[in-house]
Amino acid sequence: MSSQTRDFSEPTHAQFARAIRDGDEGLARELLAAGANPNATDEAGTPLLQWAMREGDRGAVTRLLALGADPSRPDARGRTAMHEAAMAPHADWIDELLGHGVPVDIPNARNGQTPLFDALRAREPDNIDRLLDAGARLDVGDRSGTTPLHQAAMVNDLASVRRFLEAGADPSVRDARGADLASYLYDGDPDMLTARARRDLEWIRARLADGAGPAPQ
Repeated sequence: MSSQTRDFSEPTHAQFARAIRDGDEGLARELLAAGANPNATDEAGTPLLQWAMREGDRGAVTRLLALGADPSRPDARGRTAMHEAAMAPHADWIDELLGHGVPVDIPNARNGQTPLFDALRAREPDNIDRLLDAGARLDVGDRSGTTPLHQAAMVNDLASVRRFLEAGADPSVRDARGADLASYLYDGDPDMLTARARRDLEWIRARLADGAGPAPQ
């Protein structure tokens, strides 16, 4: 965790953050008893837990959870700790949060997107796998009706588009703009894609051409 705890304008919270960073759990507990808040936010609206995650401080994350930090508390963008974990370059924090009972489909407080959307945007295939293995749903849209299938197409993750279709995602679902999967699917030069991506695109187009609905469960 960064030493720049000045981002926490409340002195008690800054001191608590330093204790967490330094691994001084005894002092952290004393500060909690004196009124420190494990869910304090910095001046940018980032809770301590997400702050530690962004710094890559695994020990601080574990300590904060043990001391009562709420992983469902959103940051200024509505993202919870699970959304933050979905964007991290490893799946460790997803597992830790699941172990603390955090729902895999906890919604973003502002736009309703589940953590799977963030894993797709971050292009973190291991996190996508872990979220799906934990039961992440493909039929949950955000407040604009966008689904994970739409999101995968938007970021040109053709492997995930194919995987979601094979898992039963419905390509006919439309968002609030009236757009379906075909509206967001890559329509550029196939030669610009990798061989794997071209194969996936051909499979997806064939599936759409057949007019197929969701695959059997």
